[in-house]
Amino acid sequence: MKYTVLLMLITILIIPSCDVVKDPVPPSSTGPTNPIDTSTVDTSDTSAMIVRRKVLLEDFTGHRCNNCPDAARTATQLVSFYGEELVVVAVHCTFDFAAPASPPNANGSYSTDFRTPAGNAYENALGVNFLPNGAISRRMFNNSLLHGQSAWGSAVADIFGQEADLDIWFDQLTYNASANTVSAEVKVAVLNPIVGDQNLTIYLTEDHIIDWQLDNQASPNDVPDYEHRHVLRTTLNGTWGVPLVVGSAEPGDTLTFTYPNFQLNSAWVGSNCALVAYAYETDSYEVSQVKERKFQP
Repeated sequence: MKYTVLLMLITILIIPSCDVVKDPVPPSSTGPTNPIDTSTVDTSDTSAMIVRRKVLLEDFTGHRCNNCPDAARTATQLVSFYGEELVVVAVHCTFDFAAPASPPNANGSYSTDFRTPAGNAYENALGVNFLPNGAISRRMFNNSLLHGQSAWGSAVADIFGQEADLDIWFDQLTYNASANTVSAEVKVAVLNPIVGDQNLTIYLTEDHIIDWQLDNQASPNDVPDYEHRHVLRTTLNGTWGVPLVVGSAEPGDTLTFTYPNFQLNSAWVGSNCALVAYAYETDSYEVSQVKERKFQP
């Protein structure tokens, strides 16, 4: 494990600069450059009585952002370390880097529009002015909500291992391949007293999408068969989700949310899809708990 972490540290320390989208002023803080502080991260905790807070990494990205693939590789390295405790969602946004090429390229490159109404709303609400950029459970870290990839590991480590106020799980999830629909039953248990409003949002993501991507570490830079991971496709219950906690909630409460026969786009590969359910505070956007469930194991 020590040698693995050391290699991750060396790799992630070599970070390219961000692409400017709207504002020439960089984020207020990029945080420490070390991705994982091994003195504080303990993945050997086997406590069965306390539910731990999982972490959501929203990777704001675009297929015409030449630094974004390296950020995606950083996310993959972090997942290899944290496993299911870290959930990654790639949110394609910004006109400059995520919109299709205009006018269209003769070879058909960059013709796909990965943007979503939800991603556009998050771009504006969270103030995404640079790509690559990321939100770590939408939690303030080093006085910033958004971070360049060099700070992702430290921001994740700052949350990892915390006791959770909520537990989220998929009590049922059924993918009907012939009808191309998914049905899910999501349950949320309140573990500690909660004060303040929280919503529940359900993402639908698709993995292993092969399409064009600009990558400054590839030769040539235009990669026609790039593998796009964890791509946000849509939401099952709206951009900002539905009310989960209104005012306050007490331990022992369990809420059930049912989503029957949600129709997938015919272009999506259902066997590569997953649902990501997360609860967040409506006043700060901070994600208090998250759970991912793939359509197929």
